[in-house]
Amino acid sequence: MMRFRAAQKTLLGGLILLVVAGCQTTTSESPEVAAARAPFRTEMPDNLYNVAFANAMAEQISIGCPSLSMNRPQIASSMKAVADDLEAKGYQESDFKYLEQNLPRKRIQDDAIRYIQSNGIVIGVPETMCSAGRREIAKGSAIGTFLKG
Repeated sequence: MMRFRAAQKTLLGGLILLVVAGCQTTTSESPEVAAARAPFRTEMPDNLYNVAFANAMAEQISIGCPSLSMNRPQIASSMKAVADDLEAKGYQESDFKYLEQNLPRKRIQDDAIRYIQSNGIVIGVPETMCSAGRREIAKGSAIGTFLKG
C-alpha cells in the first residue's frame, strides 16, 4: 500500500506540472481575478482534483493489469481542458507551484482507499486490477477514458 500511495503522490504532482505547462504566466491581474483565485490556495479546484485522481487511479490500474494501458491522448486532452478553464479563471503558475507542494494528501489517501475497497481491488492481484479497469472502461468513467485495452 505504501508504494501505491507514493506513486499516487508522484502522479498527482506530475499532473499538476502538466497543467502548469499549459498555463501562460500573467504579470498583472484585476482585483476581481485575485479574489476569485484566493480559495485556490486553500482548496484544490474540483476539476483539477478529479482529473488528477482519475489519472492516478488509471495509472495504477494499468501498472497492475498487463492487458490495459494508458490512453495518453485522452489524458492530454482532459488536462488541456482543465488548464484552459483554470487559466480563464485567472489561475497562475505560482498557484500550481504552491498546490504541488501542498497536495491534499489525506483526501487523496481516503479516496484511493475508498476506490480500492469499493472496486474489490487487491494490490498485487492483476485480475482484480483488470476487472476494475474493464468496468471503468465499460462505464465510460473518467478513469475508464484514461485506459485502453
